[in-house]
Amino acid sequence: MRIAFFNWRDIRHPQAGGAEVLTHQLLKGLIARGHEATLFTSSFKGAAPRETVDGIDHIRYGGRFSIYANAYSCYKRHIEGRYDIIIEGINGVPFFTPLFARERVVPMIHQLTRENWFSGLWFPLSLAGYHLEDLMLRPYHGLPTIALSKSTKDDLLALGFKDVSIVEPGIGTPSPGKWRKEPVPTLIFLGRLVKSKRADHALRAFRAINARIPGSRLWIVGSGSEEAHLRSLARELGIQASVIFHGKVDEERKSELLSKAHVMLFPATREGWGLVVLEANVRGTPVIGYDVPGLRDSIEDGKNGFIVSSGDPGAMVSSAVSLFEDADKLEGLSAGAIIHAKKYTFERYMDRFISVIEARRS
Repeated sequence: MRIAFFNWRDIRHPQAGGAEVLTHQLLKGLIARGHEATLFTSSFKGAAPRETVDGIDHIRYGGRFSIYANAYSCYKRHIEGRYDIIIEGINGVPFFTPLFARERVVPMIHQLTRENWFSGLWFPLSLAGYHLEDLMLRPYHGLPTIALSKSTKDDLLALGFKDVSIVEPGIGTPSPGKWRKEPVPTLIFLGRLVKSKRADHALRAFRAINARIPGSRLWIVGSGSEEAHLRSLARELGIQASVIFHGKVDEERKSELLSKAHVMLFPATREGWGLVVLEANVRGTPVIGYDVPGLRDSIEDGKNGFIVSSGDPGAMVSSAVSLFEDADKLEGLSAGAIIHAKKYTFERYMDRFISVIEARRS
């Protein structure tokens, strides 16, 4: 099968996040199974217009916003008549390929953007995006659609989508025993440092955790526009000596930090699924997350972490402290996290994805 995949950013983009990681892994998996896959994505400073990354042909055109306006010309120049199917990764603004493509289009929607518009765009573009999102998705209502979670599927059905298949993410299993948990209670936040991820809630929760669990530490892993504010907030809260900002790290370092931490705090506004939940769980690190779309799908309360009231750092405190005050409870939840993650294998993810798009080729 020859697959053209549209996505806003690619794995090498400075602002790449979980959606880009998942897309990259997906395309690698498709190629490994004998399919052809090309990623059409936006350019960025220093990026080559065309390059191959891990066997995936990348064609970059347009910038952060102009990529959408150039979708038609990209299609005419590179895609028309050369591919069997178009997969359109939608993260807020769609490419509107159903309006001009002759090939079958399958939208892959990680999540509705909703409140996240206000963390990713300047006002008034953010306000326009928030109110226009439903309208922009109307051309896709009749198309077979892939969603990552039941939360996203429910949102799409409520908008008028008719045929939505859930394809939950999968993850490979790391080599066991390479790193051990830290000797002192250690929490971790992993994600882009933007408003929608609410790392400030993790800092506020940690201040109370640190007061009740002396010697505890918090690792902030990631980079983004909020980093300076978060560093200032750590000083304001008087916890700067116990908080380490690691910045954006490579996969090896990320694996190490996730393996060594005891608990992850994940207070995001909403997620498509929350790939970092699986990345943490597979390394024996349970996740405390807010009760929001995506996280209520990837976190099973009491099995691989805890779901707490959205917007309430205090609820995260109670759950975290209960684990650090009861070693058996923490060990049990850590073991449960590994068992939970093993259900979401990469092979399972690939099998499900391919079965969905194979059924929609004609």
